[in-house]
Amino acid sequence: MKVGIVGAGVAGASTAKILLSEGFECTVYEKNSGLGGVWADGYVGFGVQVPKPMYEFPDWPLPKDVPDFTPGPRFLDYLSNYCDHFGVTPRIQFSAEVIRVAKQDNPKPGWEIRYRESGKEATDTFDAVIICTGLYSNQPYVPDFEGMESFKGNIIHNSAFKSTDMMKGKRVAVLGYGKSATDAALEAATVADETNIVIRNLHWPIPQKLANVLPFMWGTLHRLTAALTPPYVRQSAVERVIHGVGKPLAWLFWRVVEGLLIVQCRLGSNFGKRLSLVPATPIEIDSFGEATMVPRPEFYRSIRNGRIHAHHSNVERITENSLQLTDGTELAIDNLIVATGWRNDYSFLSEDIQNSLNVEDDGVYLYRNMIHPDLPNLFFVGSNAATFESVLTYNLQARWLAELFKGRHQLPDPEAMRNEIDTLKRWKRQWMPAGHNRGARIMLHQLHYHDELLKDFGANPKRKTGFFAPLKELVFPYVSSDYASIVSGKWETDEIHIKPAS
Repeated sequence: MKVGIVGAGVAGASTAKILLSEGFECTVYEKNSGLGGVWADGYVGFGVQVPKPMYEFPDWPLPKDVPDFTPGPRFLDYLSNYCDHFGVTPRIQFSAEVIRVAKQDNPKPGWEIRYRESGKEATDTFDAVIICTGLYSNQPYVPDFEGMESFKGNIIHNSAFKSTDMMKGKRVAVLGYGKSATDAALEAATVADETNIVIRNLHWPIPQKLANVLPFMWGTLHRLTAALTPPYVRQSAVERVIHGVGKPLAWLFWRVVEGLLIVQCRLGSNFGKRLSLVPATPIEIDSFGEATMVPRPEFYRSIRNGRIHAHHSNVERITENSLQLTDGTELAIDNLIVATGWRNDYSFLSEDIQNSLNVEDDGVYLYRNMIHPDLPNLFFVGSNAATFESVLTYNLQARWLAELFKGRHQLPDPEAMRNEIDTLKRWKRQWMPAGHNRGARIMLHQLHYHDELLKDFGANPKRKTGFFAPLKELVFPYVSSDYASIVSGKWETDEIHIKPAS
């Protein structure tokens, strides 16, 4: 099988590595001159927002000298070494911008990739194409506010914030409340005369360490938390009990978590003497929103000591030298940093592909977050699955595809896939917060999703081992290394297989 892969970020690299190891012929197209995707050119101070065990290749651990919450440049070096070691780099065509993916224009089934390289266009054909452009495209989202054209200062998307010198001696406002917004505010505050952050919607933060002691993955990435979360689209018998007679206990668990965060991050108003940063949405719902983040510990300290001025409001309009907020506040500013996210870019897909995908206001819904039933042998890895451990998720998706290509499991018929997609869509829209990427949101249900992938091709989803394995399954966090043998392919000879899901 001849496979074309679009994108040489983490998803594209891991997909190519796994398919190459199984003997498939792969070509990777990367529009930039180097690999890395979002890691190739990040904003000032960017880096991984989760601990090392949560953001590394399962069968290629990060070096021991890399600190937790890996800095962006160190992760790019690690990714480069990974591609070199596994022979991915020679399969990448750099500076090759994909301008069109389309069905092959002849009776033979297949796909073609048209790309532009050195000013010239060329077309290659493949049996299968895998889109690995990620959740965050090259299209920054900048809201259109009244009066923007009259502003005399600089308005930049956070992705263009490359140096703190840009904010030195300035009065700065940051719009947004995700990880990039909090990073931008912290970096600006080191040099700016005044730094503001304008928060339209409050969200629950996830501290790097719970109670300043326990890494947050111990409170989020085990099966107990997954069971206490608003129930998955398919529930186990135990989960039905938890969300039946045990529902009050599940409710109490999340209220305790909220109380811990209010105290630890000092989110409360302190009897009305300061701005309350306590969200109205329950944390077990809010954690499935678009702005789930793990801010640096100093962010909330900087708000409380006045280095950063927080405003829970929205922009009414922009004047020549100020922001007018909907609560009546006017902020005199010189620079505005817009940290309001990205839009998915499907413009390189042919019109009939886009029509089949049917991109809705809350994103794209796919079978197993990878496949549309009307587009055989066109797959999405990393483009439609948002979890807390994205590197792991991409690797498991790639392994799932490799096992599919090898014939170890089969896709359901198109009608069954459509029914599954419709069921997933209804389930998400019943309770998940709205957002343009809701179709991709998995978050605290990532264990359920990973289990499905493994069961499909007959691998055991329970990865904990040893005498205390049952206890570990319940309360120990799942990290990338738990799936090392799955990703490497060693599970096929070293482990007991289960019957693939029908």
